[in-house]
Amino acid sequence: MPVVQVTGTQRSPTTQLNFRQMVGEVMQWNPDLPVQMAKRFLQNSYRRIVDSRDFYGNLVKGQVSVPNAYTTGTANLVNGSPVVNGVGTNWVDSMIGEQFRVGFSTPIYTIVNVVSPTQLQLDLPWGSPTQSNLGYQIFQNIVNFGPNIKRLLDVVNQVQGYRLGLNIPQTVLDIYDTWRTNMGWTILVANYAPSPTGVPQFELYPPPTYQQTFPFLAYVQPPDLIQDTDAPVVSIRSDVIVYGAIPHALLFRGKKSNYYDPQTAQYFQKMFEMELQKNKMNDNDLYQKDVIWEYSKWPLQGFGANFWQSHEEVPF
Repeated sequence: MPVVQVTGTQRSPTTQLNFRQMVGEVMQWNPDLPVQMAKRFLQNSYRRIVDSRDFYGNLVKGQVSVPNAYTTGTANLVNGSPVVNGVGTNWVDSMIGEQFRVGFSTPIYTIVNVVSPTQLQLDLPWGSPTQSNLGYQIFQNIVNFGPNIKRLLDVVNQVQGYRLGLNIPQTVLDIYDTWRTNMGWTILVANYAPSPTGVPQFELYPPPTYQQTFPFLAYVQPPDLIQDTDAPVVSIRSDVIVYGAIPHALLFRGKKSNYYDPQTAQYFQKMFEMELQKNKMNDNDLYQKDVIWEYSKWPLQGFGANFWQSHEEVPF
């Protein structure tokens, strides 16, 4: 199965308010507010902010590694059965999650269990006629880049030295290469169905046939604020999170509350929206993405994206 390694900054500098301090600020506006509700309002505010943009603080780097294709021995398959019996094979547990195929006119299956060195279990029953002594391939072309992935920013083929095409729908691959006859030099990352546990998955196309590693940059969903010492990720301001929670605190339980104040709630809602836009502008200074120059047209000239946004196109 694929090996995924990810690193990234998930917590902000200590100048940010931590979760406990934010809860205290919100409850100053409604002392009758239960602590758990204050936490929920802040968590919801944080989630709204995170979902509004790919913030720099949610950018992580990592790599996904795939193994050599395995073709030793032959396979026996029975129509309607997910079990594959091998002859002369040495199947191992690390193959769980890898793909199994016979030729190009049958589906590509995923291995869900290795019963023994000579027996596999597939994710779906074998749909073709019963056959024996078949040549086969076990390889890895369905991968994940981490359980909390939101969007891939960049994936490269380090061996061949180029950037992979991203966000390719399955329908496109099925139009141009239904049988997946191309093998070897991976050039695309296509979106794929999530795993049974809900982890986003992607297809490497063409399927790689030898061991290699694909470095990547991706935006992830940060963990919720739960512990008192938790703080938002770099580039998301804690005060903006508080502004997004205060209106809900002021409207909690409606007119039954001694602290019900719709006018002040509306003021903080507008404050939240205004400061969120400022926060996004500051975030763009950390990692330019609001306007991106097409660098492939004028390769690295040493000026940068900010220069090209304010200058006319100049031929070199």
